Amino acid sequence: MKKAALAALLATTVIFAPWRVAEATNFLHGQRLYSLGDYPGAMIIWRDLALRGDARAQYSLAVMYQKGHGVTLDKVKAREWARRAADQNYEPGRRLFEQLQAGAKIAGGNKPRKPAGQLSELERTKAAVEELLARIGGKIARDGALHHGQLQAEKLDDAIQITIPDIMIQSSDGGAFELGDVLARVRHVDQRYDDITLALPGEIRFRNSDGTSGRITIANRLANLRWDRRVETSTEFEFRFGQIIFLSDDNGELGRIAEILAQAQVVEAQELWTGPMAFSLTGLNMTNFEQARLSVDSARVDLDLRDLDLHAYARNSASPGWNGTAGTAAMPPLETLLTMASGLGLRTRIAGLSWQSPTQGAFQLAAADYGVSLSSPDRKLLNLTLTARHDGLSGTGSAAPEAMVPRKMNVALNLSNLPIDTLVSVGVAAAVEVMLLGQVTSGQEVFNRLRRELSAAATVLRLKRADVAAQDYNIAFDFTLRADGAAKAGVVGGGNLRITDLKNILDAFGIGEQPPLAALSKMGRPVTGGPGVSFAIAVRPDGQLTINGDAFTSLAPFQK
Repeated sequence: MKKAALAALLATTVIFAPWRVAEATNFLHGQRLYSLGDYPGAMIIWRDLALRGDARAQYSLAVMYQKGHGVTLDKVKAREWARRAADQNYEPGRRLFEQLQAGAKIAGGNKPRKPAGQLSELERTKAAVEELLARIGGKIARDGALHHGQLQAEKLDDAIQITIPDIMIQSSDGGAFELGDVLARVRHVDQRYDDITLALPGEIRFRNSDGTSGRITIANRLANLRWDRRVETSTEFEFRFGQIIFLSDDNGELGRIAEILAQAQVVEAQELWTGPMAFSLTGLNMTNFEQARLSVDSARVDLDLRDLDLHAYARNSASPGWNGTAGTAAMPPLETLLTMASGLGLRTRIAGLSWQSPTQGAFQLAAADYGVSLSSPDRKLLNLTLTARHDGLSGTGSAAPEAMVPRKMNVALNLSNLPIDTLVSVGVAAAVEVMLLGQVTSGQEVFNRLRRELSAAATVLRLKRADVAAQDYNIAFDFTLRADGAAKAGVVGGGNLRITDLKNILDAFGIGEQPPLAALSKMGRPVTGGPGVSFAIAVRPDGQLTINGDAFTSLAPFQK
């Protein structure tokens, strides 16, 4: 089993499952059943209690696994349940754990491990899986725990099969997911790559301490990935889960998802990785216990990587400052983040989103498409594109959007040829001065440098379109500003702004009576053949901002 495979499986389980658990039962009743020899009955009662953190039940399970009463004798599981009881300062659990731990060392815990070069293919694959599970368990441990039985490895004709039995994810509040057994078939491709096919469970049990329980059924399951031994990760994979049903033991069906897909085709060329990654779901319909319903026709997130330095990413992501763990290391320098890849695109699309509540009304969004793209082919100049579009935003009752919220929006903004060195040195330096001193003391010096370096790089800021429609107003806006080293404001350019119901906007923000804005509103020209007023906006080389040809104010920051 490899990191991407388990991470996708575990993440899908955690994100989409209703986090619930079985009704508590009496520990003493389990003890009575155990004394009568009804080991399966005792196991059912004690396991539920143990998953919810009952130290007595955890110790009792440890004894059952130690002796093989009603279960297959398993010293590993016995030791794990004893450890959990010991962690709660339960004295019988502590003593049993020490006994089992000592026995494990005598049985082979002190046996030296073979050097990696001496391992057989079977041993290497099994050891890699064990190491990987330990890493995943370490990450989950901050909020819960990952448990599983002893791995089993088998050599097939053309592959190695690893069985990971009894996978269970436990949350810090006592909730749990029981995934059961996962089988990984690993086929050795060459010295660098392994192809892995996973056989995943068709049913996952979930439990929670609030007294409920249930299961998730997954009719269609596909999980394939290519593992890169050299960088110890997978950048080529496909996980596809279809006809997912969420079922509560007490309340029946909670919802369905037609399909969940996680896919990547990021390939390496000359030590740089390029390609798309995608996560999507279709046909989501969920109902909570208050009978509020959420439905989504489709949702998709696309990530496009271009020339990613995966080695640099791995080095930085392993640092404490990057991954959020305690330590003294800080986030990687801004320049490192901006130059780790020559391009990065992120796009999110949603279609047919609706939410209905018996008490709060309804909310609908017909379609939405949001994106950001960063590119720097030469690692010196940065290009940024932002897009935002949504249609059909509406609602009723308290869920209805407010009058100023755009019902329809289409925005596209582009910033091109921004020098990364200028952004890092000037931008960060100015931010530090503001935080420490409350102002930029080197104002004119910083401004002159920005004007000089942005002009030399031919930096351009362009709002291609900003079309916004709300209940109380409509806006259409576009402009282009170009860096100019000779211009007093540092930029020249202009655009056009058209607004209907400008007064509603000014009144909503309580700024209609401020003199500059009151004067600005009077400068608008009626739109020929249509509603609203228009403003032709320009920034001249002398720093003057003009509205419909008339000077309005100076944008030059330093004038004598």
